[in-house]
Amino acid sequence: MPVTFGQPFKRGDWSSNTQGLVARDAAGNTVPLQADEISTHSDGSVRFAVLSAQLNNLAANTPRIVNFYTAAKTTPSVTLPAAPNWNLKVTATLSDGSVLTADPQAQLVQQIASGSNRRLHGPVASEFTVVAPMMRANGTAHPHLVARLHTRLYDNGTRFRTDVVMENTRTFTASPSNITYSLNVTANGSTLLSQPSFTHYHHARWHKVVWSGGVNPNARVRHHMPYFLASRATWNYNLGLKIPETTLANEAKYLAAAQTGPMQPALLDTNFPGTGGRPEIAPVPRWTALYLITQDDRARASMLANADAAAGVPIHYRDENTGHPVSIDGANANLSLKYGTSSPAVPAGIGSTIWEPDGAHQGSFSYIPYLVTGDAFYLEEAMFWAGWNIAAADPYYRDGGKGIIKAEQVRGQSWGLRSMAEVAFALPDAHPKKAYYRTIFNNNLSWFADTYGKFTAPWISPMGAVVSQYNNDQSPSYESDFMTIVLSWLSENGETPATTALTNIARMQVDRFMAESQGFCTAKAPGYWLNVKNASGAYVTTWRDYYTLNYGAPPSSCAGVAVEGYPDWGAGYAAVARAMLGSAANAGVANAAAAYTRWVGFTPLIDTGSAGFLTEPQYAIVPR
Repeated sequence: MPVTFGQPFKRGDWSSNTQGLVARDAAGNTVPLQADEISTHSDGSVRFAVLSAQLNNLAANTPRIVNFYTAAKTTPSVTLPAAPNWNLKVTATLSDGSVLTADPQAQLVQQIASGSNRRLHGPVASEFTVVAPMMRANGTAHPHLVARLHTRLYDNGTRFRTDVVMENTRTFTASPSNITYSLNVTANGSTLLSQPSFTHYHHARWHKVVWSGGVNPNARVRHHMPYFLASRATWNYNLGLKIPETTLANEAKYLAAAQTGPMQPALLDTNFPGTGGRPEIAPVPRWTALYLITQDDRARASMLANADAAAGVPIHYRDENTGHPVSIDGANANLSLKYGTSSPAVPAGIGSTIWEPDGAHQGSFSYIPYLVTGDAFYLEEAMFWAGWNIAAADPYYRDGGKGIIKAEQVRGQSWGLRSMAEVAFALPDAHPKKAYYRTIFNNNLSWFADTYGKFTAPWISPMGAVVSQYNNDQSPSYESDFMTIVLSWLSENGETPATTALTNIARMQVDRFMAESQGFCTAKAPGYWLNVKNASGAYVTTWRDYYTLNYGAPPSSCAGVAVEGYPDWGAGYAAVARAMLGSAANAGVANAAAAYTRWVGFTPLIDTGSAGFLTEPQYAIVPR
């Protein structure tokens, strides 16, 4: 029973340069193991790896615990057949009746011989990415439709897991358009996948995993979630929450009623700029938080289905010249995918889609799915989203190839920075685009430190309030909470410029929950849009004046003041503030732990109510 999955590691636990990793089950038996796709912390220890293990004598419906240990580094031999019995064939029938085919067996044979496009390699699993153009009967390739086949060989190359990814993603090729087709995938004459006719959007992709050469090893990996979260790969979600069965049953019901085929939205809102709270707009979406807390199969199915749905959004631009999601380095410094004038020019997509993407209302769709599964599809999804956030910006306002997302709204800056961090952290050190994403991430971190980390910066008030560049008399308090959440996570991970910005912003975001003795009632702390300048156009500089400006003169007692921000809703501003304070406490921000405890006392229904974290846990971040 082979299994492949992702595993984050705490800083300092494993140095892959000098140590290997071994696995044993609870009975002390050695479990064959390999580690690939390694990314590292700044100290050189492993941050993340894709692990493959071979479990023997595993009975049906029986759990087995596997533990990992550092050990002496070894280099086991790997033997693969020169010509494995894969023989996959992909056939697309277009709406006009013409047929496109890909028969990539010869490519796989060549890649095995040369070791090219190889992602995993060891005694348990080897994986190759086979890029197969869809060919017409006359021998010419379709200009846009391409099959990318992440082909994993198990059991010495006799069993195959193929993630069939169909892409319509080319950046510079003329006339990108929607394509209507049906699809069949076969291996050695047996049908593995039959997809009825649908319309594949331009700059979008979809995928389906198929198995051949043996029985599908139907195993589920459950991580030791306390360690997973302690690695700081993501925020510290409250594992003590007792998610009711009804919540998980409802998640399955919502998904069953949703459209989940290729190019369908699942549970995502297709109009990103639309107003109102949505389950995907949070540090991680509702379904992902549910999975982190419960590791329930229904939450997992929802998480992966929504990650797959996000692949249909037309933000997927692959550079034909590099084979990677498009970047803005080199000759592409002034390329733009949405705003401004692009140089070089990027052909506009032809045909309508159901989607309207933007940066300000964007979820984290694929990062946790990659950390959990280790699948290349989800890693590339994270790259596409980060790449679009960078390249969509007007080249003039992003400083060309520096890729600074300063023209975005505060929330757009926050979620965009999150998407860059996800890729900078997760992308394997050996990946050819690692340095690019890390550089753009660093450029943005420096800008955040310069813009929000100084008392005299233009978009920060003397009290530390983030000021909207689109309305300089107001601070978007809840959006500033988003920014604080993201910066806190980065600060936890040792990103010094993030700490610089965070420390300054926290004077407003955290301390407003502790300023009651100075004239600012805690019940009003969440806020929405808050004024920061008085009638004379001067910034207020005291908590009493700040309260008066927004709510009138402070009462003699704050005891009767109603709590702001939907204090019974797990996705309201009060819950966002909870997540902000918990995140800031984990980053070591002064007063954050005390402010978190104080705010919990004001918002008990978020923990116990029917509309709180028990059904909407996406902001259920707690101090470590």
